[in-house]
Amino acid sequence: MANKFALDLRNEINTRFSADSLSMSCSDWICKNTTLKSAPFNFKRFPFQKAIADDMHPNLHVMKISQIGLTEVQIRKAAAFCSRNRGVTVLMTFPNEAMMKKNAQTRVMPIIETDKVFNLMGGKPIRSMDIQQIGNSYLMVVPATEGSATSTPADFVMVDEVDLSNQQMVGLLGSRMQASNFRIMQQFSTPTFEGFGIQQGYATTDQREYFIKCSCCNHWQLPLFTKDFVHIDGLPDEIKLTDIDTSIIDKYELKLNHVAVTCIQCGSPLDLLHGKREWVAEFPHREHARGYRVRPFSVSTLSPAYIISELIKYRDRDFLRGWYNTVLGETFEESASRLTEAELNPCFHLGEVPVGSDYFIGIDVGSICHVTIGCSLAGLKSGVDVVEFLTVSNDDLLERVKALDEKYHFKQGCVDLFPEQTLAKSLFDATNGRIIPVHYTGSVEISDKIESRKTLQVDRTGHLDSLANLVRGSLITFYNFGQQKDTIKSHLRDMVREKNGEKTPVWRKLTGHDHYFHSLAYMSTSIKFYRGEFTGYKEEPVKTILSYGAINLGGQSKANLWGHQSRGY
Repeated sequence: MANKFALDLRNEINTRFSADSLSMSCSDWICKNTTLKSAPFNFKRFPFQKAIADDMHPNLHVMKISQIGLTEVQIRKAAAFCSRNRGVTVLMTFPNEAMMKKNAQTRVMPIIETDKVFNLMGGKPIRSMDIQQIGNSYLMVVPATEGSATSTPADFVMVDEVDLSNQQMVGLLGSRMQASNFRIMQQFSTPTFEGFGIQQGYATTDQREYFIKCSCCNHWQLPLFTKDFVHIDGLPDEIKLTDIDTSIIDKYELKLNHVAVTCIQCGSPLDLLHGKREWVAEFPHREHARGYRVRPFSVSTLSPAYIISELIKYRDRDFLRGWYNTVLGETFEESASRLTEAELNPCFHLGEVPVGSDYFIGIDVGSICHVTIGCSLAGLKSGVDVVEFLTVSNDDLLERVKALDEKYHFKQGCVDLFPEQTLAKSLFDATNGRIIPVHYTGSVEISDKIESRKTLQVDRTGHLDSLANLVRGSLITFYNFGQQKDTIKSHLRDMVREKNGEKTPVWRKLTGHDHYFHSLAYMSTSIKFYRGEFTGYKEEPVKTILSYGAINLGGQSKANLWGHQSRGY
């Protein structure tokens, strides 16, 4: 059965295109019909691009380093497809509107307007920033956001910079091709994080790498930026290439311009410029998905000296992840950037759930609301026992929380103020102020509909840092969540703490499945608030401002309402 599937797929791929495509490869067509700086386009500088340009596999993923001209090739490939097939639509997406406009104005429109092959139709074709008519076909350039990208029928979807795009929107793009006989979707990106975006897609493919043959011993190999291939005279064995900085260069008087990439078998220099190269699939039987990985030594002009000079620049900017992603084409996670499996696994326990009296609730609001309930008798420093993770529809949330309050008698709770301000106010009122709306500082202005004295203003980064520290310190225990375990872990690993140069670190979501991370954080914040433990990352005072003022509900004093005397934040 598997062989029949593979044969049918191969036949479908080979017969999808016109006689023109059979007589001339896409790369040859691009070279014959398009120009660059008034000269015929060619692949001499980046020969690895040729195979990617020719590949019309319907499920293709290219994981690459940056600034190697692939976007330029993609545009020509998309335009060629429109020109060589009648009445088709190519949808080319970029992560956001700004990137879409920049690429449309500086790359797409100049190619279409300059090369005669795209202007053979009589009359005046439709030409705008987002629509390029080529014959009776259309090349549409749109941001990967809800709207144009998810409402336009297409035959060929080409996604540029997948990892910077909204992952939910990328997932929906395939549905744009259901009525097409082609149904081609090809994705390109520099990687960011393991198990995310382009890396996740590439991992499902046949995983092609650009091998080189040693001209001395004929050994085929994949040259990598490691000491197996890159030899620097004077560099001690214990120092990795990735550890090199200015101080190491000075200390050992390293001469980087004389470094060569050498054969792993015989030690002879590898001729990256003229050596025989070939794409080799690690899993050739995976015919359902095609993948190409472009590393720095796939490009003949990228020397070890350049790679190391870029490493030093990124170190100076305190942005090492950027170097790994864009220069090496590898995923990278700093120790504090994302919760790991090793950090999460010790938090899960089987056994009898402890029974306590001090229960707290955190609520992340959306069309589907995510609720976390935990017990903490003495505060966060003594640990939190999480007893329930729940999903509740938005319409049912208020009544469900009332029922849960009857069961647990919550001491305190927190809920996000936005986007459901009215619902947040209703929860506040229904619990006599025990469930308090939380507003992240620096995000959206507090609505007049909810008085600021009834909200907590919380520094978002410090708020989420505190939760991550609780997990890493094994101060949170999840009891008996066998069936939910994978879901909970995926939500907690979907948030990444990004540090970019001198900018303030920010937690951002990857796929959007991060809701339990936030509901758990809201729950832990409610414990801190109730116990008077408003300390942040590394026990330093948070930038948190409690803007509740002097609340007086039902004749209760502030001390009575929260169980402790305010510290005057």
